[in-house]
This record gives sequence, structure tokens and C-alpha cells, in this order.
Amino acid sequence: MSIIRKIKDYYKNKKKRILFTTPSHSQGDFIVPNAKKLIGEQFFKADFSEIEGFDNLRNPKGIIKNLQNEISDIYNSKKTFLLTNGSTSGIITLMLAVLSENDRVLIARNCHISVYNGLVLSGAKPIWFLPEYDKEWEIYKGVKKSNIENILKKHNDIKALIITSPTYEGSFSELDKIAELCKQSNITFIVDEAHGALLNFGEFKSKPAILCGADASVQSLHKTAGAPNPCALIHISQKSRISIEKIQDTLNLINTTSPSYPLLAAIEADIKYLHSSNGRNKLSKLLNEIREFKDELPDNAEIYEGNNDPTKLLIKIKNTAAQSAANILNKRFHIEEEFSNNKSMLFITGIGTTNKKLKELNNALKAICKESIIHSNTLNSTKYILPKSIYTPKQAFQSLQKDRIDIDKSLGKTCAEIIMNYPPGIPILLPGEQIDSSIIDFIKCRTNIKQIDVIVE
Repeated sequence: MSIIRKIKDYYKNKKKRILFTTPSHSQGDFIVPNAKKLIGEQFFKADFSEIEGFDNLRNPKGIIKNLQNEISDIYNSKKTFLLTNGSTSGIITLMLAVLSENDRVLIARNCHISVYNGLVLSGAKPIWFLPEYDKEWEIYKGVKKSNIENILKKHNDIKALIITSPTYEGSFSELDKIAELCKQSNITFIVDEAHGALLNFGEFKSKPAILCGADASVQSLHKTAGAPNPCALIHISQKSRISIEKIQDTLNLINTTSPSYPLLAAIEADIKYLHSSNGRNKLSKLLNEIREFKDELPDNAEIYEGNNDPTKLLIKIKNTAAQSAANILNKRFHIEEEFSNNKSMLFITGIGTTNKKLKELNNALKAICKESIIHSNTLNSTKYILPKSIYTPKQAFQSLQKDRIDIDKSLGKTCAEIIMNYPPGIPILLPGEQIDSSIIDFIKCRTNIKQIDVIVE
């Protein structure tokens, strides 16, 4: 029986139980008025604790276990875990399950901040690398096998590799080739696939990570697949040596003991819909409409066509700074992009994106192109820099003394805070990394930061 069916059957039962349990709104018997107006009653009616028959996410033996097994079959995984705390909890769980204190882990620098959190908690030592940079679009491309091979020649003690594919901007990595290399080197391969939740249900340029040989992946159902924040999944591949029991134990360390049944039900509904003929047809229709959108773009507009996820629309307008174009879109046409750098604008589409929205964006871009607005670049096209690590993230986090100083006086100091532009969220500096002159110049170029926290040595 499904979670959704279990909730429905609870209300069909004429002898409905009298619950003296959490949550205290008692399935909507009391709802704060403003919450009732905004959210409605149904959410509260579906909000249960682990009462008899409703199973426990920490030790699933009933409907949750059955649902996880059903979802594992859909994704062809050895095990899939339901997450109601986003991909962040999935990334941290995988890192804690695989890495121990002082283990070396190879990480692409264009990672999500959750990877840093996992480093602090695990005590692992990162080896950072930067994928190939596309200066014409100011984005990082997917990771290539050669990127990893070159690093493995210098380090023979790497325990795990963590990359993001597709990236925030949609670039795919050479997953199958990298997976084979990791197997040869006895390295656990983890893929942050948060932006790839639709890959299992349509025609894309890359297969899902665990079907390419990765040991594990994490997907965010809310980013493109239509589920509410923060629904997500952990997938363990059929051939992975990662312990299923260790994953469950680690999830129990970091997760709440009161998971949201409405979110669990939303995960169930979302995946079953995507896996249905209606869901696959809906996705196919979206991809067709995106192709039509690209065909109808004005001549002055260009869309990124690399090894990319088509649901990520990375667009630039010739002779126009992207941030200026984005400002016009926002103020005049009330269209908000996900992110813009100096060269390009990112528009994220998903299962809920309508053809009407795509046409409105296209018409707005045509209007901007007709005006022949030329804006000079306001930012230097500067690549990210890999700083020198003085302390591990855990050591820096546990440092008791820090001081806030002017950025101009920080040369040679060790950073004590996270410095990044978000989005896209690529770290400029992490706690424990040394500040040199190039880093100071980069921060001045890309941010408005005047002061910075440094570790008192």
C-alpha cells in the first residue's frame, strides 16, 4: 500500500482513531488562521507522525519500505532513499558514510556548499580541481576523464571523487569514462545530480549517473521534476560497494526524527507521475517546446549548445552585457532569470514550465534585440582561483579565534568564512584557505566585500 493510499484510507475509516500524538494541530483540527488561508487544510490533514501503520523513515518496515523498493525498481538502483531535507542531506550522508578523518577526497570546485558541510563533519581532506572553463559564457564545463587522470598521477591515496553533473548551468561530465577510471583506482565515485532529476524519464545527452557507473548520486526532485522544496533522493548503484546499512545509519544521524508525511507523499506522487505514460509525454512535450523556443530565438540571441541539459536555457545577446539584459527583463517584462553573469543569463525550466512562459520569454528577448542596446561589460571575465589550503575545513571550523579585518589588510592571512557569489555558489574562499593578492583582486572584482573574517594564528 502507498503512503497516499494509507492517508486516504485513514479518513475513509468510519472508526477514525483519536490521536493524542504529534503534530499538535491534530490533522487540521486547529490551524493558525493565516496558515490556513495560505496553505489550506489538506496539507495539515496529511501531516501525521509515525502512528501505527504509518511506518518510520528511520527504520522503514512497512509502507515507506515498500515505496523505497518500488522507487528503486523505477531508477534501477540497488537502493533509493527518500529525503525530506533536500540534496544537501543526501550529499552529507554519502560523505559521512564513505569518508573518515583525514581521508583524501577529490572534489570539483564548482560544487554545492553542502560538500563543504560534509568536509567539516567528516574531517576529510579535500583536493580541489577546476574543470575546463568556457570564457565565452563564463561557466565551467563538465568534468573530463583527462581532468581526473592528471590528478591521479600525483595522488595515489584518494578515497572518493565528488563532481556535479549536470552542473548548475546544465553541463554534463564524461561519467562513464570517469566511473571506469574510479573503479580501476578503487575510488568511490559520488555524483551530485541535484539538477538531473528528469534524466530517468526522457531523452537527454547523458544517462543518469548510477547507470553510467557512479557508485551513488543525489537528485533534487524540486529543482526540475515538479516536487515541492526540499524533496530529494539518494541512489546507490547496483554494483556499488557502499554499505546500505551505513547509509541508513548516517541518515539517522543528520535527519529529523519527525519527517514530513506530506513531503513523503509528494515524492511518491511525483515519481509515479514521471514514470507514467502521462508524465513521460509531459516531459517529451516540454523538450519539444524547448526546441521550438530555440528555433524561434532572435538572430542576436545565442543559446549554449554544448554537452548540455536542454532544460537549462543559457542565453546571451550579442554586444549586450547579460546583467544589463537581465535587468531589462526584470523591470520591463517582469521576467526573472535564475542567474546572470557578465556574458550569459540562465533560465531554468522544468516539468511545470508552460509553453506560454517560453513564448513570453522569447518575445521579450526579441524586443530587447530590436533595440540594439549596447552595454559595456561591468565585470572582468576572471576565472576562479584555487587557493592554498592551510587547514582542513574541519580544523578551520573548530578554530576558536577569528578576527574581522579590511580585505586590503588580509594578504597572507587564513580565511575564516565562506566567500562566494550565490548563485552559482562556487566558493571563492573557504575557511582554512590562504588569502593571496590574486584572491584579493578576485574578491574586489566579483563582490562588494570590504571586510573578511580571518583565523587568528
